[in-house]
Amino acid sequence: MPNLNNMKNIITSIMLAFSVYGYSQSEKETDSIVETTITALDEIVISKKKVLYTQKSDRLVFNVENSIVSEGGTALDVLSRAPGVVVSQDGDLSIRGQQGVAVMINGKLTQLSQKELANYLKATTSSNIKQIEVITNPSSKYDAAGKAGIINIILKKPNASGLKGTAFASYGRGRKNRTNSGFNLNYNKDKWGVFGNYSYTFRGEEEHKEFNQIQYTDLNRQQIASTNHQTSITDEPLTSNNFKIGTQYEVSPKTNLEVYVDAKIGRYENMADGTNTVFNTSNQPTFDALTYNDSKEKWNDYTYAFSGTHKFNEEGKNMNFDFEYETSKFRSKQFQSADNTANATVVNDRRGYIPSQLKVFTGKVDFVNPFKEKQSMEWGFKASIKNNDNPSVYEYYENNEWLIDFNSTNHFEYNEQIYAAYANYKYQLEKLNIQIGLRSEYTAINIDQKTLNEEHKDDYLKWFPSLSLKYEFTNNHSAHASYSKRINRPSQFDLNPFRFYDDSFNYSQGNPNLIPEITHAMEIGYAWKSNFMASVYFNSTKDVFTEVYNYNPDTNTTVTTQINVDKSYNYGINITNTSELNKWWSVNTLFNVFENKFVGDILNSNTIDPIMTLNVSVQNSFTITDTWKAEGNAQYQSKSNLGIYQRDSFFDFSIGISKQVLAKKGNIKLNFTDVFNTNNFYIKSVVAQTSIDKRYDLDNRIATIAFTYRI
Repeated sequence: MPNLNNMKNIITSIMLAFSVYGYSQSEKETDSIVETTITALDEIVISKKKVLYTQKSDRLVFNVENSIVSEGGTALDVLSRAPGVVVSQDGDLSIRGQQGVAVMINGKLTQLSQKELANYLKATTSSNIKQIEVITNPSSKYDAAGKAGIINIILKKPNASGLKGTAFASYGRGRKNRTNSGFNLNYNKDKWGVFGNYSYTFRGEEEHKEFNQIQYTDLNRQQIASTNHQTSITDEPLTSNNFKIGTQYEVSPKTNLEVYVDAKIGRYENMADGTNTVFNTSNQPTFDALTYNDSKEKWNDYTYAFSGTHKFNEEGKNMNFDFEYETSKFRSKQFQSADNTANATVVNDRRGYIPSQLKVFTGKVDFVNPFKEKQSMEWGFKASIKNNDNPSVYEYYENNEWLIDFNSTNHFEYNEQIYAAYANYKYQLEKLNIQIGLRSEYTAINIDQKTLNEEHKDDYLKWFPSLSLKYEFTNNHSAHASYSKRINRPSQFDLNPFRFYDDSFNYSQGNPNLIPEITHAMEIGYAWKSNFMASVYFNSTKDVFTEVYNYNPDTNTTVTTQINVDKSYNYGINITNTSELNKWWSVNTLFNVFENKFVGDILNSNTIDPIMTLNVSVQNSFTITDTWKAEGNAQYQSKSNLGIYQRDSFFDFSIGISKQVLAKKGNIKLNFTDVFNTNNFYIKSVVAQTSIDKRYDLDNRIATIAFTYRI
C-alpha cells in the first residue's frame, strides 16, 4: 500500500518537525503535554492544567484519564500506545525494545501468566485507569522482577468527601463490536469511607493470520524439501465482569486502615477457520486440509486485601503494610480438527481440558525513617507464597471413540516462595541527590510432574544493588545516572512441559530446565527543566529467554518452546521533548534508537544479527475551545529483532475529539485508532534448516464513541 506508506511518513515527519521546532522556540516552563481546566471555588478561580504526560528521571507517567484517544478501550489498548511500550500480538510487553516487563496494579506485582495477564488487560476498561507509569530503572524498594523494567497501572479511586464518582459507557466498532460500561463510586464521611467500582466489557475481535514455513534439505538452505502454507480467520469474543468494593477507616489522625475485595470474572473464545497445505520439492500438494479450532476459556479471580498506614510522632517517619490473598481458577477447553482432501492421510480430531488453579499470599511492610534534614532510609520486608495446580488432559478421536493422548497429558504442580528485604538510603546535598539501595531475594521452587512421577527442587539467594544520582547544575539544567540489577524468573507456565495447542499442527511447550535471567541496567542522562530529557542506556542480560521452534516434517507439526541463551545486550539513546507550539497546541515527542544483540548457541547459530531500530512517538493535544479538545497521536517503529525473530516495521496513527456537556459534568469522546490499519504484527525467522514467516493482521482500527458523567 504505497499511498498509505507515503501518508504515514508525511504525518510522522510533520509531527516530528513541529515538535523539534517547538523545542527550539519554546522557553516556557511546562511539565508535559497539558490540557487546561478552570475550577471555581466561591469567589476564587483556580486555573490548573490537566497533565497528559510527565517525564521524570526514572519513569514516564501517562495520565490516561486525561487522554481522549484512550477512552473506550482496554488497558492493553492503552499500553500499546504508551510511548516506549510495544505490545505483541499475544499481549507480550516490551520497553525500549526489550522483553521481560513486570506489571504492577496499584503498586502490587501481578502473579498471572502472560496469557492470563493479557486476558486481564483486555478485560480492564481504560475508563477505570488513572495513570500508567513506565519505570525503566526502579530502586531497590521495588521487586527485582522484570529485566526491562516495570509498568505500574494505577486505577481510579475517588477520595473527595461526600458521594463522588463517575459513570461511563462506550461503543466501538472494528471488524467486530466492542462495548464498555460501568461506574466508580466513593463515599466519605468523617472517619469512614466506602468505595467501589464495576465494569462490564465485551470485546469482539477478528484477526487474519498467515503462516508460511520452508523446510530445507540442509543447513546451507540451498534446496527446498517442503513448503507449508497456513491461513486462518479468527472470531474472538471476550466478556468480563470486574468489580471491587472496600472500606477505609481513620483509626486516629496518624493511622488509616483499608479492606477490599477485588473480583475479575470473564470468558474468552477463539474460533478459527483455516487452511493448511504442504507442498513438496516439485511444488505439488502432499497435504491439503480445511481446519477448525475452538478454544473456550473461563476464569474467576478474587483478591482479598488488608492494608494500612501509620505516621509516627517523628516528622516524616511512617510505616505501610499490605497483605493480600489471591485465588484464581482458569479453565480452558480446546477442540481441533483437520479434513485432508489431498490424499488418504487422516488427521485425528483432538480435544483438551486444561484447568489451572492459582493461590497466592503476599505480605509486605515498608518503613520510612528520616535521619537528619535531607537524609532518610526506606526499608522493608516482603513474602510471597504461590501454588499453581495444573492437571491437563488431551484426547484424540480414533475408531469412533476418544482416547487419552499420554504424550500430551500431564499433571503439573508448581510451588514458589520468595522472601525479600531491602534498604534504600537517600541523601540530598545542595546540588547532588544520592539514592543507594540493596535488595535481597531468596527463592525456593518445587516442581512436581505427577503424571511422569518427576520432581524438581531449586533454591537460590540473589542480591540486587541499585544506585541513582542526580546533579543540578542550575534550576533548569541537571544530569542523572542510575544502575540496577534485576531478575526475570520463568513463570509456572514457562516451566510446565504440557502442550498448549494453537491447532492440530502448532503447539507450545514449557521447559522445566529454564533458569532465571539476570540483568545489569545502566543509564546516564541530561535534562532541561521538565521539557527536554536525553539519556544513553545499556543493559546486559545473562541466560536470556529465547523462543525457538522445531518442525517435524513427518507429522507436519511445529513445536515452540523457550531456551536459555548465553547473553544479550540492549543499548540505545532515548530523547523526550515537550513543547507548547501555541496556547492551543502542545506536543510530546519520544525518540528512541536501540539495538538488541544476542550471543550464544541458538539452533546451530552462534549469533543473531543485531538490528538498529528507531521508535518515534509523537503525542499532540489541541485546545479548540473551552469545552472542545482534540488529540492526534502517531507512533512508528522500524524493523527490530525479538530473539530469533525479526519484526517488520509498524505505524499507528490515532485521533480523537471530546466535548464537555451538562455543565461540564459530562464528556462525550469520539476516537479513531490505527486510522491507516498499519499497526500489524509481521515476524520472520531463518534459523538452521527452517524459514518461518508469520503475518498477523490485527483488529486495531477501531472507531469508538464514549460518554462519561461525573457525579
